[in-house]
Amino acid sequence: MRIHAKYRQLTFISTMSIVLTFIMSGIMTYVLEGGFIAHFMSAWMRDWGIAFVIAFGLNFFLPVRVRRFANQFKKAQLIVYAFTISLIMTCILSFVLTAVAMHGFTSEFASHWLGAWRIAFIIVFVLNFFLPQWVGRIVGKLIANPTKSSAGTAA
Repeated sequence: MRIHAKYRQLTFISTMSIVLTFIMSGIMTYVLEGGFIAHFMSAWMRDWGIAFVIAFGLNFFLPVRVRRFANQFKKAQLIVYAFTISLIMTCILSFVLTAVAMHGFTSEFASHWLGAWRIAFIIVFVLNFFLPQWVGRIVGKLIANPTKSSAGTAA
């Protein structure tokens, strides 16, 4: 079963958000919970659900604005784009996931959040260089090719 071409962007955003938040939330859960604890999987799935909802919204609205900003830097456009989008997304995601892991804002919140943000930023910055191309290839295979489907129905 193929996905209609008009859903290409939505499919890309969904897939990108799923993969990115799966990796990031797993590593952040490990860091924030202090390793592989007894309830690691349930904490990771909770964090992944929260991160996915936030990342989906950010991936829907943020890239156009960040790309517009990055276009001002002709030679370093890709690096500026990856750096900026990673910085914004990880700031928001790490803030929320740290608050969830710590059950609110405690006196140690800022140090935990900045530590989690640093790790999340490195992960997402690296992922932003190769993940979009990989997800784009997967989505390309899922999208129905209108010329093939119309040629197949005409015969």
